[in-house]
Amino acid sequence: MIEMLEEVDNVAAVELGFAPLLADDIIVVVVEMCLGELPLVVSLPSEQILKVGPRVIEEGAQAISLSAPRGALMKDSSLVAGRLYGPSLFPQTLEVVHSAVKLGLPIIGAGGVYTQDAAQDLLTAGALAVQIDAGLWLPKE
Repeated sequence: MIEMLEEVDNVAAVELGFAPLLADDIIVVVVEMCLGELPLVVSLPSEQILKVGPRVIEEGAQAISLSAPRGALMKDSSLVAGRLYGPSLFPQTLEVVHSAVKLGLPIIGAGGVYTQDAAQDLLTAGALAVQIDAGLWLPKE
């Protein structure tokens, strides 16, 4: 395992994501079990960042990232549920980043970032870094 890691130059960290509303204690125990040689970034739903975020950092995670929120829509009389993406998520993302930074949490901003200005706003609010995820899926105009 160590030899394999030495061959991979560009591995910076491992991101570990959790299902929405998973019990805080389970998240903390899993974080404890996953600590290793590589830095650990824990991806949490926005509803849990301020509550469990301090605990995962205390246990040894290097940073927290925002996971995509979930929602549902009706399509052909059926409920379709899943992750939400789009620029309309940005105000919520900025608020969570701002609140997390006030608590001293190292946070990576993600969600609704589709412009350079949005990314800069998150960095100005104190985010360590910015994930642009779905913004990469859009064709250039």
